[in-house]
Amino acid sequence: MVTTPATADFDNLPAWLSHLESLHPKDIELGLERVQSVYNQLALNFSSSKVILIAGTNGKGTSCHLMQQILTAHGYSVGCYNSPHISDYRERVTLNTDWFSEQQHCQAFAAIEQARGETPLTYFEFGTLAAIYLLAQAKPDFILLEVGLGGRLDATNIVEPDLSVITTIDLDHQDWLGTNREVIGFEKAGIFRTKGLAVCGDLNPPDTVKQQALEKQLNIVWQQQDFHYQVEADTWSWQGQKSEFNHCIKPNMPLQNASTVLACFEQLNIRLNTDTVNQCFKSFQLAGRWQQIAHSPNVIIDVAHNPESIRFMREKLNQTQCSGKKIAVFGMLKDKDIKTVVESIKDSFELWLLADINQPRGAKATDLAEYLPKNAQVECFGSIEQAYQAAQQQASADDLIVVFGSFWVITDILTD
Repeated sequence: MVTTPATADFDNLPAWLSHLESLHPKDIELGLERVQSVYNQLALNFSSSKVILIAGTNGKGTSCHLMQQILTAHGYSVGCYNSPHISDYRERVTLNTDWFSEQQHCQAFAAIEQARGETPLTYFEFGTLAAIYLLAQAKPDFILLEVGLGGRLDATNIVEPDLSVITTIDLDHQDWLGTNREVIGFEKAGIFRTKGLAVCGDLNPPDTVKQQALEKQLNIVWQQQDFHYQVEADTWSWQGQKSEFNHCIKPNMPLQNASTVLACFEQLNIRLNTDTVNQCFKSFQLAGRWQQIAHSPNVIIDVAHNPESIRFMREKLNQTQCSGKKIAVFGMLKDKDIKTVVESIKDSFELWLLADINQPRGAKATDLAEYLPKNAQVECFGSIEQAYQAAQQQASADDLIVVFGSFWVITDILTD
């Protein structure tokens, strides 16, 4: 059992992160045996916290942050783990929206290094264990854990949740999770616990999720069955089994996910103040989600990288006034559903500036171009930075530049 952090082999965060990258030959290796063995060595105590485990194809990050914001506004202390980060690794772990210090991260990494012994861990597994360590030490009222990939075999699933949440289920990470919603739904449902509390926010959940809920005798509520939302002209309303919110401000996120968040609070018997919730809706903004970073020309960044998130981005794009032309700066990972993503958004831009993502999983700009119509105006670049510079050079003040397709794309823009 580890009771105190080991003496750090490295005295700064970049050195630790470089170490993490060198530990395992793969970026992803699904399975809980190795992570579970290290976690058991840590002997962490979560008795002071309610743990909420959040899985889903889309909406995990926005749901986590909205939940954290609402809980914090009601006076609760809230720890949150999300991935990936955009500009700074410390974005991944927060306490009441504040980052932990570099020193605290280094201490957590040292604790995991001591506990793992010779056990190999991927970058994500090591970081997840360190995040869980930090949050367990902080002992907040609530701990929100965003599942990284799938659910059943994801490193976050080693923690026993008080509430399991599935936001949405769509095609993504098909090389790892499967090529249809039934198989992917089974993986997401791996975060359910026998006779536990759960929320499913998907509008049409696969039969595999329903079956898992039945077999595990869940106390579960379903979107459109046990809770509902209605979209009005400038507002929206929500009805649950015990409470309702009428004529609310629309937050900058899919209302389907905001509806799921409200259902989570009802499942946990948390009473909310309507004015406080509305203020949270009004101020909600998550970095990299339809975020404006410049004017004249307007520049929007969005990490959207799968069909569902692209559909939401397309809706926002259609609602955005633009008297000039719309320019896409676009890159994707090659293991994503590039064909469906491009098909959903191909008619929304007059100019496509495509970029290589210079990572092992990155797609080439020339490969992306194959999915666009033959008559589309397309230019290809060797990097995101080059494509973005070209957009700025070619755009006039009344144009709109939208940079999207991957966390890697947004990271390159914000750190340029």
